[in-house]
Amino acid sequence: MNILVIPTTDWIRHPVPNRLNFIFDTIAESHRVFVLHFRLKKFQQNLPRRTECQLVTSGPIGVEDPSLYYLLNAPFHLVTLKKIVEREKIDVILSANILPSFLANWLGVPIVFDYLDHLEESASVYYPGSMIGSLVQKAVRTITRFNLTHSRHVITLTSEMEKYLIGIGVRNISIIPNGADTSLLHPIDKESAKQALGLGGKSVIGYVGSLEYWVDLETAVKALPQLPGVFLLIVGPGLFTDYGDCISKLAADSGVKDRVIFTGAVPYEQIYRYISAMDAGLNPLKRMKKNEYVVGGKIFNYFACGRPVLSSRMVALERLLGDDLFYYDDVSSFITQTEYILNHPKNEDYYRSIALRFDWKILAKEYESVLMDAI
Repeated sequence: MNILVIPTTDWIRHPVPNRLNFIFDTIAESHRVFVLHFRLKKFQQNLPRRTECQLVTSGPIGVEDPSLYYLLNAPFHLVTLKKIVEREKIDVILSANILPSFLANWLGVPIVFDYLDHLEESASVYYPGSMIGSLVQKAVRTITRFNLTHSRHVITLTSEMEKYLIGIGVRNISIIPNGADTSLLHPIDKESAKQALGLGGKSVIGYVGSLEYWVDLETAVKALPQLPGVFLLIVGPGLFTDYGDCISKLAADSGVKDRVIFTGAVPYEQIYRYISAMDAGLNPLKRMKKNEYVVGGKIFNYFACGRPVLSSRMVALERLLGDDLFYYDDVSSFITQTEYILNHPKNEDYYRSIALRFDWKILAKEYESVLMDAI
């Protein structure tokens, strides 16, 4: 197959690799995969990751705001899309974006849409509490529903997402969950990992991921005063908002600033060293559709390193993973569950066995089948 991927963001410089990176680097071993490469100004100083896919650069107008970037560069994206489809005889387009995906509908090529997130909420959350955020949400809802209903096939993450899609008139849906690179992410000795981070002998709960307003690190910080001796390790960058600064201020106001450690962005191939230093990995999410319906990849990253997961209680999580996760509903239950995990450690092989069932190479085979069926 000749496949064109329209990703959600910068393919090689975004600090947190997307599920499509893992899936299509695998598929590229046996098919020709081209990626529409968005050079977002926000990430231009980041070191690029290696990829097996062929990049097709598009969008010369560099601006910080992601919505404005896609809007201003839409004519360039359309021209690039037409050229690559004709020149490389593209058989199928895999799309996960909003406006560039809308443009692709007129190219005469079958489209498979990866609905990996509740896009209207994800786009608006970068403008918290503002009129701009409300306008962005309405515009994204309209465009995304057009994209979904005009796709040959839609891939999504959970049965909850599938029900939502059916409700807005989408047919031909496949569920392919998130996963982990279990060859890259693996456990190392916990105490050695803690020593390397200056946390030797400490109890550590940790979060790995982007710092944005859909995350609920507030509960963890508010719980720390009642969890003496427990450190919170936060591994990941702020992207487009000041959420990380807000959490840092909350930690200071709560008197636990010395027990909240921010590492900033860490290369993906090194995060196993940080997860291995944790006694538990956190999946802290605020109550919103994008979180209720989705099971994020970070859970499987924690499992791949043999660590238990403490998560906000979300319906999709409970249905997919059940009692393999620990859940909290508020500060009180966060404290109770953390204390239980610290006092009842589980064999790391058990958690890693879960991740092995969701390895990206296994999921890539399912993806490949959907693309071939769409053609």
